[in-house]
Amino acid sequence: MDALSLANVQWSPAVNSHFEILRLQNLHKRDLPDDHDPWQPHRLHFHALILFTQGQGTHGVDFIDYPVKAGTLIHVCANQVHHFGRAPELDACMVVFVPAALPTNLLGLSTSISNPISWSTIQHIWPSVTSLELRQAQMLQQHIELLETHQAMDIHQQTAAQYLLWSVIAFASQAAVESDKHQSGKTIDPRFLEFVELLEQSFESCRNIKWYAKQMNCSARTLYRICMASAGKSPKAITNERVVVEAQRRLLFGQTTVKEVGNSLGFEETTNFVKFFRRLVGQNPDKFRMELKS
Repeated sequence: MDALSLANVQWSPAVNSHFEILRLQNLHKRDLPDDHDPWQPHRLHFHALILFTQGQGTHGVDFIDYPVKAGTLIHVCANQVHHFGRAPELDACMVVFVPAALPTNLLGLSTSISNPISWSTIQHIWPSVTSLELRQAQMLQQHIELLETHQAMDIHQQTAAQYLLWSVIAFASQAAVESDKHQSGKTIDPRFLEFVELLEQSFESCRNIKWYAKQMNCSARTLYRICMASAGKSPKAITNERVVVEAQRRLLFGQTTVKEVGNSLGFEETTNFVKFFRRLVGQNPDKFRMELKS
């Protein structure tokens, strides 16, 4: 199967709702479109929460393979790339939902963060992988199973289902964010969110940290301190990571040349893009594309 043909998985019109509950074991048995192999990298146009309930294996998110087992929670944002590992003993509860299903102010984040946050920004502060404690995993599974009972109900139950969906995602996001804070001692600074929101809007055309600092009415040094305190990374590192992951996505899933991908991300010279990509990924864009397609 041509990897380029399975790139983008859209929300199915057959799903007469804004969310769906799936079981990984059942996914093996479903009749899937010829252009969708869940065990090959694919990009979602909706969001997914995946709570593993048994077995051990791996799960890929944005070209990184993470070890997973019972109690592991995976969070995939719309436009991120993911794939399931080939471990038949793995099972998981999955909640998939459209971006419009959830207001961004109901994510269980700090109450000091009052402004709405885009989903593209959320992925900077909600870790892709979280190891839940047994009690947390059990509670989240119970929430998901309750939501599952509403999945087949008629339209009169949709309001209750919406509140249950909010509960599931608020619980999952709070557990993930708090776990990440606990492990690293980080705090979420609203100015950090301002930076990554601005980055999401501008990374294709600008990688200049002084420009970002100017837009935020602070110095580059202050922006550096904000990012180190909130993410443990410099603003330059965060910017480079955002650009290179987008380059990886476009190389794998777009019918474009290396030159065109570089140009779309603000590189006027292809040689500069190739050097940038090789420095961050460890291989040339062409080799990366060929290995992922094989």
